[in-house]
Amino acid sequence: MVRVGTPSAVARPAWYDRNPTTQNFYISVLNQAPHTTTERFSRTIPAGKKAMVEVGQCSLVRRTAATTLQAAQAFLSITPSGGYETPLLTAHLFDNTVGARADAFIGQSVTLNAGDIIKGYTFDSSTGGAIDYNMCLKITEFDA
Repeated sequence: MVRVGTPSAVARPAWYDRNPTTQNFYISVLNQAPHTTTERFSRTIPAGKKAMVEVGQCSLVRRTAATTLQAAQAFLSITPSGGYETPLLTAHLFDNTVGARADAFIGQSVTLNAGDIIKGYTFDSSTGGAIDYNMCLKITEFDA
């Protein structure tokens, strides 16, 4: 009797076929007054998993002028398991014109391993004024 396709002869499925799950993060904070660095979302990749960042986006729009202009940012950071937190994507707004905007995007270019952490933050160190923040992140986790 001939056996075809025994487990030892079958190749491991591609990453996208190894129990994929989608993780989506989205925040929309409108008319936000100046604030210290604030974590908006966080995801730690579970043991036995890897993740592929499919898209990340950070946007800021000046809603009202600041009294004293300083930097405002929306950014994503990654912390490798056992490493230091490092910015990955930053939208930086240093413009006091109402309607001024800053945008930053990232596509499929980052693989996260078990224990890695990806976070989204905003801050505005101005005095007065307000900003609209929009951030999104989509990752696909799969068995490592």
